[in-house]
Amino acid sequence: MQKPENVTVQVAENAFHFTWDKDKTQTGNPGDRAIILLYSQTHRRPHINYSGARREELKDTFYLDPFYIKKNTYEVFIAFKDVMSDEVSQSVYCGRFIS
Repeated sequence: MQKPENVTVQVAENAFHFTWDKDKTQTGNPGDRAIILLYSQTHRRPHINYSGARREELKDTFYLDPFYIKKNTYEVFIAFKDVMSDEVSQSVYCGRFIS
């Protein structure tokens, strides 16, 4: 299964904004859903969205209470999941974000 390609992440006051490139191989299903994991180093707690935007949307936003974003360090990952077969792509490490 095709993983997300060229992912960028921007942090806002209450959200993480993700974008990715269109699947040039055309092997990914446009209806695949994003899985986003934000791991808080500060609170030692994961925040996970198992059914995010569709692959074809090329973007997703993960909203959090500003309390969880301020003065925090996050390790951020994204993958795609086929909603019919439950197959999951390899995850992509998007980086460490310190706010």
